[in-house]
Amino acid sequence: PTSASAIAICGKKNATTYPLIGNAVGPLIALQKAFVAGTPFNLQAPNPAYVGQYLTDCTGGTNCSFVAQNDMFNPNYKTPRSVQMNIGIQRELRRGTVFSADFVRNVQTHYLLGVDQNHTGDIRYFNLAGANAAIAATLAACNAVSISAAIAPAGCPGLHPAANGAPAGPATMADFAGNGLGSTADLGGSSCLAALGHPCAFGGINPLAPQLGFLSPVGRSLYDGLQMKLLENVNTPFRGVRALNYQISYALSKFENTGGGVGADGAVTAAANDQDFIIPALDNQNVNRYFGPSTLDRTHQFSFGGYASFRGGLQWGVIAHFDSPFPNTLTVPNTATGAGEIFRTDFTGSGVTQDPLPGTKVGSFDRGINANNINQAITNFNNLVAAGTPTPAGNVLIQNGLFTQSQLQAIGGTYNGGVPLALAPPGQVNMSWLRTFDSTITWNYKIKERLTISPSVAAFNIFNFVNFDLPTSEMSGLLNGAVGSINGTNYAGHFANRVGAGTGVYTLGSPRQVEFGLKLAF
Repeated sequence: PTSASAIAICGKKNATTYPLIGNAVGPLIALQKAFVAGTPFNLQAPNPAYVGQYLTDCTGGTNCSFVAQNDMFNPNYKTPRSVQMNIGIQRELRRGTVFSADFVRNVQTHYLLGVDQNHTGDIRYFNLAGANAAIAATLAACNAVSISAAIAPAGCPGLHPAANGAPAGPATMADFAGNGLGSTADLGGSSCLAALGHPCAFGGINPLAPQLGFLSPVGRSLYDGLQMKLLENVNTPFRGVRALNYQISYALSKFENTGGGVGADGAVTAAANDQDFIIPALDNQNVNRYFGPSTLDRTHQFSFGGYASFRGGLQWGVIAHFDSPFPNTLTVPNTATGAGEIFRTDFTGSGVTQDPLPGTKVGSFDRGINANNINQAITNFNNLVAAGTPTPAGNVLIQNGLFTQSQLQAIGGTYNGGVPLALAPPGQVNMSWLRTFDSTITWNYKIKERLTISPSVAAFNIFNFVNFDLPTSEMSGLLNGAVGSINGTNYAGHFANRVGAGTGVYTLGSPRQVEFGLKLAF
């Protein structure tokens, strides 16, 4: 070092005496002041790299286009955790035969869900000025003087002019929502201020900011299971058999969780709602509102397997699974076109659309509601549709004197846009059991002391059980009435969800496959 400060701090090499450490205080303070003066960092200025600023600091339409849709961690991150409790008994019934029974409880908390931290579309953050601006902009575009005039037949020639001999059309909910009567979700994720010049009616905590989807540690799941197992392992149980090992197990269980909303692919299936793969929240106000049977829950699981070793090196093995069906979530689909979905399928006012059928929760199909009574549940909903029932967002507009219920009904701003759900067809099927039985025969022949050959033949799903509704190919919970949905699939249509042969490598539940093998051990 050459500076006087450095020498004062470090001393001189090979010196017989050193300065007191207190002599370094002055140079250190001077160095700190020089560093602060030479850096642009300011503790009082917002951090441009911190996305949380968009909740409070997004003003004037500047830097308001940030969208973190379920790909950024919530700053209040917590590590997912689980607590497992197990109590059981084990008893040897006879030599080599053991029976065990366990009650298992597992509680997991803080698994990640995608939650919009700006709560766009949430009725708690209604902006009256934004609503009035959206209505005024729509009326001006329609060349209409009032809402009644704009929604009358041929009332909005400015947006729906006469064409091809057809008269001009009326204003629609999509027109009003596209001008900001809804949320930023109607504008492709941009803030209303940036896109329209005024805030949205349901713009969220900061009406000048867009949706801010963060991975938030708020999910919860619960597993309760009674697990029983009988295991036998004996030598020479009878003539010709050198060893016998088999195991029979049965689990009676219940797996519940917070559940997830409709994924980007529009699917409502077990694979799309696997909590280990980060799913969007069903409700941004209360993520546990629909807590219920997980779409990966199987109430009954019965399995058995084992092997027998015969004289001469022959070995026969089997394994079988019989599992009860997965549940599914009855979800009202977005069947309308255009903006304004919070006025059609957001039944709680949280801003999340395509909600579960009112009165149901996660996993209600095949857990209380099934193919026999699903039409009653759909009919109850259709009665609300026929009555022109407003969603919570629509009720806010009515309460503020902006629209009447009849006006909302006329523009499709009520339950499901006024369109009833399709009833399930005759012969509607439930979710399907998993059934499979596999068997293998192997011959072990020792040629030399260090070389053994083992030719084998295996048959997977040997009885060729027809299986449907595995997580990657199952009926959808979207109540759109299409083949492959839980209100549009009879037995013939169910084959759209049959487990196929896949890539040719054995898949659980696929049609019968035979495999020949040869193993060399040396």
